[in-house]
Amino acid sequence: MSLNKQLWLAILVLMLLAFISSFTISTMSARNYYQEQLQQKNIDNANSLALTLSQVEKDDVTVELLVSAQFDTGHYRRIELIAPSGEVRQQKVSASAAQQHTVPAWFEKMAALSVPAGVAQVQDGWHQYGTLYVESQTQVAYAALWQTTLRLTAWLMLVAVLCGVLGSWLLKRITRPLEDVVKQAEAIGGRRFITSNEPRTLEFGRLVRAMNLLSGRVRDMLENESRRLEALRYQHQHDAVTGLANRETINSQLDALLSEDDGHHGMILVRIADLAGINRMLGHGQTNALLAELAGILQRWPEQERALFAGMNAGRLNGSDFLLLLTDTDALPALSAALDQRLREWSQGVADVQPVLPQGACYFTAGESRGDVMSRIDSMLAVAEQGGATGTAVMETVSSRHHWSEGEWRELLNNVTTAHAVVSARFPVLTLADNDCLHEEAMMRVHWQGSTWRAGDITPWARRLGRLAELDLAMVEHVIDGLKHNEQKPVAVNVSVDTLRDVAGRRRLVSLLSNAGGFAPLLWLEFAERHVIAELELFRAFCTEVKATGCHLGIERAGRDFAKIAHLEELGLDYLKVDGSLLAGLEENEGNQGFLRGFCSLGHSIGLCMIADGVQDAQQRDLLRALGFDAAGGPGIRPL
Repeated sequence: MSLNKQLWLAILVLMLLAFISSFTISTMSARNYYQEQLQQKNIDNANSLALTLSQVEKDDVTVELLVSAQFDTGHYRRIELIAPSGEVRQQKVSASAAQQHTVPAWFEKMAALSVPAGVAQVQDGWHQYGTLYVESQTQVAYAALWQTTLRLTAWLMLVAVLCGVLGSWLLKRITRPLEDVVKQAEAIGGRRFITSNEPRTLEFGRLVRAMNLLSGRVRDMLENESRRLEALRYQHQHDAVTGLANRETINSQLDALLSEDDGHHGMILVRIADLAGINRMLGHGQTNALLAELAGILQRWPEQERALFAGMNAGRLNGSDFLLLLTDTDALPALSAALDQRLREWSQGVADVQPVLPQGACYFTAGESRGDVMSRIDSMLAVAEQGGATGTAVMETVSSRHHWSEGEWRELLNNVTTAHAVVSARFPVLTLADNDCLHEEAMMRVHWQGSTWRAGDITPWARRLGRLAELDLAMVEHVIDGLKHNEQKPVAVNVSVDTLRDVAGRRRLVSLLSNAGGFAPLLWLEFAERHVIAELELFRAFCTEVKATGCHLGIERAGRDFAKIAHLEELGLDYLKVDGSLLAGLEENEGNQGFLRGFCSLGHSIGLCMIADGVQDAQQRDLLRALGFDAAGGPGIRPL
């Protein structure tokens, strides 16, 4: 029973006790009052009649007339004159008094009036003529007492209603801080360590203060550990001069993209020609500054160009070569041309020297080998260098469908989203402790007109045309339908942040989760780390909104930028999937091992399930478990 209900029950019991007490005391007081008044009337009337009878002749007719006259002038139940010998001289008794008033019998029994008769002596000279008994009719008193009780009950009920209204207002005002306390307690129970304003109520204030202290300590611990891990990660994975990913890291990122189930990506290789000559001309310090400035240009893309790819990783392969990995894109010529224009403008503004920046660009798809891809991009860079100036060479090795017009892509997206053509391929994520299935990863597939499309084939144009939310919703709806009909295994679905940006799409997603009922806890929704960082407040609000449905929320490709997620402990996440590029060559990379061990410890401290994603080698299972991972997925993870 809730505290609110308990307080209300206590108030109702107190009000009932007060009502019964007031009713009983008031009714008994009124009864005693009427009883005293009737007794006094009996005594007064008996004395008055006895005095009159004592002064008149004592013939039977006169006595009877006087007794009858007195009996008829008031409400009497009995007037009786008894001789000293015990003989009844006169007697008048009311026979119809009980039918004069309508008072419930139970009330007469409960508030019974015990009124003694008035007694007086009648004298005949110096002799006693008889004893007079006068007893008034009590039915009138019962009627008056009944009416008084009814009015008292009505007033008490009115007071009770007013007290109830006032009590409701006071109770709501008093317990208002309790709602904040409950919300904070529920948030902490859901691994969201939030803080609340301290209420003025002393007891609530002490409780909230203690909970805020707990949240603050957890937050400080996470922030300190995040800074330490970020420093460790940056030291081992970034180039000291430019701040870009170093050679090992960018190669690991490339390997991770090549090992994915699907994907159509692009890469651009930029070379700063004659770096040794520039170093002799400018000196070591200015050359390093020039390289850092170039790295900044490579990392910054205008918003209109960012819409042409899902993500970008930049790294320094060696002293003069810089590699850009553009995920989920088929607009490589436009991106390469835009970058070439910016590099030309920048090189012309460099004092004392104008760097020559040739670049090669090519597509690559999941499943290719790194050697083949790097050989292809090197050949494109060689073609660009033959011009002897800043320029670009692009190899477009794409299927014919990527040459479709915008209208053809729009028609395809309309068809697949309305015809329920979105399906999924499943890949298991297994626990490292007992090799059980934690959940299955659902990878998008589109069946249309006899062809099967992978997510990487269709999402670039879906993003460009603003239709990515529709694909995400179709995928979620497909998975929920499968759970309802014939599947009981938990399923993980990747959702784009574009779906959260789209107001209608977000509402539809929340509605799907709410209507899923008991199947919602089987659904694991995951969002890319870099997209969460870009829309952190929007993601935070979404987590709060859908947490009540019971679905699991997580971040995929996590690890590289996790320190940028402010107040991670407040999101209420259930799991993190660590980027597969951090696992490449893990056995020989002690720096990454230390980072991942700390990262898993950090995640476990706020109750997160830590999952290694994109594992290529089954031999890594024991190492991943030793580092603290709870589960793993990827080509190298299969049921034993």
